[in-house]
Amino acid sequence: MTTADPYRDLLKTIAESISREFSQSLGTDVPPDLIIRVIEEPPLRKFGDLGIPVPRLSKELGLKFQEVAVSVEAGLRNVDVISKVMRVGPYIDAFIDVEKYASNVLKSLKELGENYGVPRVEEPQKIVVEYVSANPVHPLHIGSGRNAAIGDFIYRILSMAGHNVERRYYVDDMGLQVAYLAYGYLKLGRPNPPEGMKPDKYYGLIYAATATIVDLLEAKKKVEALKEKGGQEYSDALRELDSLMGDLARIRERIPEEVDGLIEEISKDKDPKASIAALMRNYEFGNEEAQVMREVSEKVMKGIKETLTKLGINMDVWDWESDLVREGLVQKVLEEARKSQYFTIHRGVPALDFKELLKDKDLRRRLRIPEGLEIPPLILVRSDGTTLYTTRDIAYTLKKFREAQAKKVYNVIAIEQTLPQAQLRLALYALGHKFEAENTIHYSYEMVNLVGTSMAGRRGRYVTVDDLLDQMKGRILDIMSERGLRSEDIAEKMARSAFRYMMLSTSPNKTLVFDVNKALNIRQASGPYIQYTYARAKAVLTKAGGVPWNKLEFKGAGEGLRRELLWLLGKFPHVMEGVLESLRPEDLVAYMNKVADTFNTWYGAEPIAKEVDEGLRTLKLAITYGVSVVLANSMKALGMDVLERV
Repeated sequence: MTTADPYRDLLKTIAESISREFSQSLGTDVPPDLIIRVIEEPPLRKFGDLGIPVPRLSKELGLKFQEVAVSVEAGLRNVDVISKVMRVGPYIDAFIDVEKYASNVLKSLKELGENYGVPRVEEPQKIVVEYVSANPVHPLHIGSGRNAAIGDFIYRILSMAGHNVERRYYVDDMGLQVAYLAYGYLKLGRPNPPEGMKPDKYYGLIYAATATIVDLLEAKKKVEALKEKGGQEYSDALRELDSLMGDLARIRERIPEEVDGLIEEISKDKDPKASIAALMRNYEFGNEEAQVMREVSEKVMKGIKETLTKLGINMDVWDWESDLVREGLVQKVLEEARKSQYFTIHRGVPALDFKELLKDKDLRRRLRIPEGLEIPPLILVRSDGTTLYTTRDIAYTLKKFREAQAKKVYNVIAIEQTLPQAQLRLALYALGHKFEAENTIHYSYEMVNLVGTSMAGRRGRYVTVDDLLDQMKGRILDIMSERGLRSEDIAEKMARSAFRYMMLSTSPNKTLVFDVNKALNIRQASGPYIQYTYARAKAVLTKAGGVPWNKLEFKGAGEGLRRELLWLLGKFPHVMEGVLESLRPEDLVAYMNKVADTFNTWYGAEPIAKEVDEGLRTLKLAITYGVSVVLANSMKALGMDVLERV
């Protein structure tokens, strides 16, 4: 019977052999899992395929170095698939007989085919992943694009493993930003976008113009008030005013009539900020006139949905923040809060105080509250009676768990939201929703920078996902034209795959610098590079007519890059299991790159389909087939398009 995870089974065989040796020679019971945990891969292949650090194992077991070394070495020599054992400093290293190991790897590939490496969980769960959830006031920018790529990766890898995953988008239509947009939208008489302009792009400019004009009018008053006083404060105010005027001039270049109309209408308002606050308050309290916030939000969301479709991303449920209030869910949360022992009045308004809860170190650990993070009381309601975002988020979290009957909820939200997300989990726990508190997971990510740009959504300074996709698609079409192939569909799929690859190639907890040149580099570490490599492998297999498995021989498997490729192919199920557990896409990207690099070097070094030795030719085709399978499944997990021809 073939194995689904050759590498894991190799480690298990080694660990069980060493464990038996400890038992027989020293009478010591050493669990195989403990041995597996300490097995490493040497940095250079000349030191072996696997190594065991004796000092670490010695410390774990409380045994002398020499006792451990002798037992480990003897245990390794008893493993049939190990060809050589040697000591290198404090390590005992082992070389694998790849001809024997290749048998397990390639038989697994033959039996499982396209399912090779796909992880499967024994107990599937219902899981909710909420992601993107960008405010409906402008197009998706590259920061939201990273959120989209990460959230979709989580959905895909969990779904591949057998979980029932529901994708949800939370439309924050009750926030201050939407009130600014609705205010400007009303001042302009509810305009529609000009022909050829996406609604999210158009209304994003109106939002930026409105916010900038309101701030500019305040800045002018400040300058006038400081004029006689002079000094540094006056100079700073002038600089701020100049900056705002520059931003407004840049926005006016895009929508001149709208900006002029907004300047005229907003200037008539004695207190624009008070009008905007009233609009937001009236919307929460159900005032019919304030429904304009929902109206304009829906128009922006139409454009955002178009962008998500371009990225190949779909949602199962679209949740509107205002619906939580209309359905009474937020009011229920407030009622629960007032009955809670943690309820307090903080700065004159209702709040939850977590001081007592935070004394419990075990609870902090279970709720994943970062060490050193100070948690102030959570204000539930403002002095004007309106609720805060986190208050509404408590209701939304309960809705996600209950409607989906979920066991876990992942919130893909920027790292700046660490405090509100911590307050959310504490509030859930404080209100008696302990299961939901412990199973709400904040999957955080850092910001994205684009080479040579600075961004500010309030000023209309951002690079949209649409702009990036269009730019990359155009450049891919140019490259394709040079190769005598031009396909809009393929170029679009390559562009979004390049975008996703770039967004997932760096650890989410690190700031990402998006470089279009790197994203489109067809020679290394990019989406197109992986797609080209896959297409190359498929072309070899097509030309050869597939793999004649009945003629497969393993002689020569341990030579050169064939050895390295077989070693990598054997690790794929193990890598995928690790990625499923950690949800770290960068690990899969790194593995995928190594496979592609090794295959391309091998492809250029020796013939595959034209190999004259029939047994060796079949082995090479089987390896090529393995490369095509692991690259395809890696791309599927990452949300990249698997293209037969590029």
